[in-house]
Amino acid sequence: MKKMIVVDLDDTLLNSNKKVSNESKIYLKKLKEQGVIIVVATGRIYAAALDATDGAEFVNYIISDAGSCAYNVDNNETIFKNTIHQKTALKILNYFNDDYRYIAICDKNIIYKYSNVKEFNNMIISTMDLNYILKNCKEISHISISLKTNDMVFELYNKLIKEFEELDIIIMQDSSSNRKRMDIMPKGCLKHNAIKKLAEYLKINNDDIICFGDGLNDIEMLEKCGYGVALKNALPEAKKVAKDITKFDNNHNGVINYLKEKVYVD
Repeated sequence: MKKMIVVDLDDTLLNSNKKVSNESKIYLKKLKEQGVIIVVATGRIYAAALDATDGAEFVNYIISDAGSCAYNVDNNETIFKNTIHQKTALKILNYFNDDYRYIAICDKNIIYKYSNVKEFNNMIISTMDLNYILKNCKEISHISISLKTNDMVFELYNKLIKEFEELDIIIMQDSSSNRKRMDIMPKGCLKHNAIKKLAEYLKINNDDIICFGDGLNDIEMLEKCGYGVALKNALPEAKKVAKDITKFDNNHNGVINYLKEKVYVD
């Protein structure tokens, strides 16, 4: 019977330096070679997930964009992909005002940040040109919104969930930050739904899935996957629904130390 390990990235598998430790890479790659299915489930776009994991050689599949898309890492095959219509994205972009830090329109490889703060690297393009964003971002995998205060996030959330019933809109927070933001995906594309869909594709039973997370967008998978484990550094909301909590945090190989002790004992 095939087993699946699902891990969040930021503040779970990644340490505070946004790196995966060599020990984690080696151990997870060994499990992968033994036939265990290793899955990353992240709010990052696919390119950013690959970058953060140095090519993800120890991973079989990446669920990206908080559940919108899934890819086979070994052959770069798209398992499934859901997108947001450009007209919908334009309506959301038109909400932008001085209360916003940015609205990020994302595809598989690039984050287009609609923002007054200029930021450019190999995966982020910052611009106030709506036409440029919509011309270049043809397949929108998710949208992320950051505002200047958490109160503003809740206020906007209450407006958007009424206007955009065709979308999944969640308030997101990582365990290392007090700042909240909104992540917006096509309907039915939260992390747990994507894990369930991938497990069905691979013919893996829910009882054979163990998952690790720390943040608000991990709560549903921690609660509903076969065995959900929150990191020691996880938010209280994540710990509350998890079946167990790691002894070590993300800076001390919390995921693999738990696996070594409780699941795949050396």
